[in-house]
Amino acid sequence: MENLESADLRRLLDAAAALAATTGRAALRELAVGILFDLVPATRAGWVSIDLTTGVMSGSHLPEPIPFVIPLMPRDLADVPMVTELLAAPQPGSLRISDTLTEAEWHARPLYQAVYKPMGGDHQIGSLLSVDNGLVETLAVFRADSDFTDRELALVEGLAQQVRATLGRLRAMEARDARGLLTPRHRQVLAELETGATVRQAAIALGITEKTLENHLQAIYRRLGVSSRTAALHRLTG
Repeated sequence: MENLESADLRRLLDAAAALAATTGRAALRELAVGILFDLVPATRAGWVSIDLTTGVMSGSHLPEPIPFVIPLMPRDLADVPMVTELLAAPQPGSLRISDTLTEAEWHARPLYQAVYKPMGGDHQIGSLLSVDNGLVETLAVFRADSDFTDRELALVEGLAQQVRATLGRLRAMEARDARGLLTPRHRQVLAELETGATVRQAAIALGITEKTLENHLQAIYRRLGVSSRTAALHRLTG
């Protein structure tokens, strides 16, 4: 925080107060993107969730949704330099695209030409919020005309730290609520799958058929309001 000014710290304190009142993940996502968009001069800001198991991405952006982006994003995160660097770091943090690539290298990437250039994303700060049961949560802010300063990077990371703490609180709360929605048998099924077992291996361990286990999974998904094993485990473990 050494690059921050007193006014910056006051803005982060205001953000912390707003985040502390958040009671759900959807609300957190919208609030965090709104705060980020106001925090530094930017073309746009967004929150993107990436399911590492399925490659499915979802997101929320300001000043308007950009639905064309998600289908164009590569499913192999090795092709997304910012995410690759953030995931390789020893702990969650924030980076500028210029911290990982030169401008010439970035502009030569097909990803830049197809996705970031059309939405004014010449310059970017990306923040890794969490990696939990295969679900990656990120915040990002973009602009076209000039790179982000060290102060702006510190400001964004200050917000990201608050969002990480809020996510942790909401995960713990959701996990407690989710467990109450499942039967003891449902929890046994997910416990087996959490070890990395296949459906066949889990069925054998539980002494049931694969069809019965699949039926249990579908019931679990309905009760938790999710559509995949990764999402179900994420809700249960927080």
